[in-house]
Amino acid sequence: MHKLKKESLKVLSKSKRILANTFIKNYELKKISSRSGECKKCGKCCKGCKYLDKKTKLCKIYEKRPTLCFKNFPLSEKDQKIWGIEKTCGYAFEK
Repeated sequence: MHKLKKESLKVLSKSKRILANTFIKNYELKKISSRSGECKKCGKCCKGCKYLDKKTKLCKIYEKRPTLCFKNFPLSEKDQKIWGIEKTCGYAFEK
């Protein structure tokens, strides 16, 4: 049940980002303004994506990603927690 709940949260989180980016002007820019640090390229936030190269842990289509991918992920500590990357992610957020 716990795994099902986690997967449901991931779907809701992704849906929220899609809707917010569609309807709220500069949504991503506002969210990342409180973020510091940099991507460690661990690949954990893209785990399960068919475009993630398992050896290099890099996106195979980084420059031509579809709308569902977000260059600015994660946008919050909540994103980090939902995706299980809060302890390994190179980004930190102001509170």
